[in-house]
Order: sequence, then C-alpha cells, then structure tokens
Amino acid sequence: MILFILKALEGRGAERMVTTLASAYVKMGHSVHILCLEETKDMPLDADIHYHIVPYDEVFSEQNLEPNSKQAQAYEAVAKRIDEYVLSQIGTPNLILANIYKVNWIMAYSQLPNIVNVLHTALSKQFEHQLSDKPLQTINHLKMVYGAHPCSCVSEGASKDLISLLGDITKTATIYNPCDATWIQSKASQTAHIEQLGLADKQYIIHVASFDTMKGHRDLLQAYAKTERSLPLVLVGKGKLEAEIKALAFQLNISDCVRFLDFQTNPYPIIASAALMVLTSKFEGFGYVIVEAQALGVPVISTDCPFGPRELLPVKNLIPVGDIEGLAMLIDQAVNNLTNYIVPLNQQLLPNHIAQQYLEFGVALNLSDKND
Repeated sequence: MILFILKALEGRGAERMVTTLASAYVKMGHSVHILCLEETKDMPLDADIHYHIVPYDEVFSEQNLEPNSKQAQAYEAVAKRIDEYVLSQIGTPNLILANIYKVNWIMAYSQLPNIVNVLHTALSKQFEHQLSDKPLQTINHLKMVYGAHPCSCVSEGASKDLISLLGDITKTATIYNPCDATWIQSKASQTAHIEQLGLADKQYIIHVASFDTMKGHRDLLQAYAKTERSLPLVLVGKGKLEAEIKALAFQLNISDCVRFLDFQTNPYPIIASAALMVLTSKFEGFGYVIVEAQALGVPVISTDCPFGPRELLPVKNLIPVGDIEGLAMLIDQAVNNLTNYIVPLNQQLLPNHIAQQYLEFGVALNLSDKND
C-alpha cells in the first residue's frame, strides 16, 4: 500500500508528480491513497485512487521556526491527527511519500513508519531570506524537519544542495519526477479549443507557470519586448502577481502581443500547438514543463537556473538567469530555427521507472533499518 501526503491537489509540479506516480502504482497493482490537508482539487484523479482529507486550514502569517512555537505545536497536533486517521482508516502503508515543506514539517512529528520526504525544490533557495536573517535557527529547524525521515530530491542539484546546507543528516536519494508521455499525448490530442482561444497551430510562444516571483515573468516580458516579436507570447497560469505582470506588459507596450490564458485544467493541447516553450524560472527543483514539452515534441528553452533545467536540456537551450538581452536573442534564435531546440524525452523518466525507484529506495531503507 502506497500513501501520498500533500497540502492540496493544486495544479503545480509537485501535485503533477503525485497524480502521475499514483496512477503508475495503481497500474502496478498497489492500493494507492492520497491524503490532503485542504480540499482544493484542481487536478483529476483516477477512480482507483483513494482520496482523503484531514482538514488543516490554519494559516500563520509569518513562519515561526522556534521549536516550541504555536506553529510547531499546531503542526505536531495535526501530525497526531494524520497518524490516527491513517492507522484507523487506511492501515499501515508500505511507503509514505510526504510532499512539500509544510507537510514535511508536519510529518517530522509523525510516528508512522516508512515515511520519505520528497523535496521538490532546493532548500537554500526556498529559505534564502530566513537563512540570511536567522541562519542558525533556520538550519536547526531544517535539520529537525529533514533529519526526521529519509529524503528523496527531484534533481541531483537539489540533492547536493540539501547535503551542502544541512550535512549528511539522513539517507538521501535523487529520483527525478515522472513524465507520463502517453497520458500527456492523449490529453494533448483534445485540440478543439485551440481555435476557440484565438490561437493558431505553431504560431505562438508559450510559458506555463503560476504568477510567482520565482517563475521570472518580469524577465520574460522584458526580454520578449526586445525580440522581433514575430510570434505572440501566451502565458498560462494564475497567481498573486498576475495583475502586476499585466501592468508590465502595458508599460512595455507589448499588451497586443501577450495573451493571458489563466490556469488550464488541461494545458497540453495549448502546449502541443505552441511553436516554442520558454521557461524563465529564478530557480526550480526540477522543471516539469520542460519534460512535458519534450513529451510533445515541442522545442524548449530555459534559464539555466539552479537545480533543474541543466539536467534536462543541453547548454545551447539554456541562458543565465537575469540575462535579459541573452534571453531575447535566444528566443529569436529558437523561433528562427525551431527544430534545433527540440530535445527528446529521456525514457528513464517514464512513470513505471520512477515508481520502481521509490519502491527500491523504500525497500533499501527498511533493510538498512533492520540491519542497524
């Protein structure tokens, strides 16, 4: 039995990884459960996946990393609730994959066996401000959170970052995010609404990301404004910075060339019909949209941000973070020679391979625990 724990089924990379892996385990014959803390459900689930909510909606405006803070006490209480729920309603899982920092913190207090923390991003970037303001407290807190259970990181860079920041505090592995190419291709074939959105096949550049500082929308728009703008730019996603980015498009006098398409439950027809995918993140754990574009045969270029894209793309497809002029030139080069920027999907990223790696990591941990 496999249990995934995460905050909510929102439409981001971590949630995509969970739903993809969950489906793979179902096909492999496992009993699969997903437990969320919130009821937000942007992503569909296979009928065979058991979905659970242990509600926890309390919001702390500022994180308090002190060991005995109200936040820590609240998280310890919810861990107890999760433990009781899992043991009474689900049973004892053979493998528990805890996703996202908030869940990792909560599950640090859990007494359940077979927990693996899945790190979807690099801790040094995620906690940059806290490490700058209160380095010792932050390091001690992260050691408590990530020393509690073995850790799997979604890229080699994120794994090295964990060890260089916190030391060799727990067993770690690098296991990339899975990409269900067959499923993505089948979803992409539902192309009817491309025209309804006013888009023409292979006649636009696409960027898919939530409107968040780390996704680099400002750099993208500033670079795009310097290109030949032979193709319009389509932004897919939602988030707190959307109004600010719309205002920037207006200031740069490119509003007529930039389309805002909001979050799409099924973005794959729009990705498949794009001439070029651009990723402009400041940092990534992995870079899911890169492999999704690869699965659809779409050319893709990216910032060479820490930890993800450089493990998925060759150097010619990458540009340093913050190099606006360079990004503008790379966009024009790619648009003028699209086939040169197509990179085939690494077949080792298919879900059954990745699912097996997690099982092997879990088995290895159980064996080493018995031998200790």
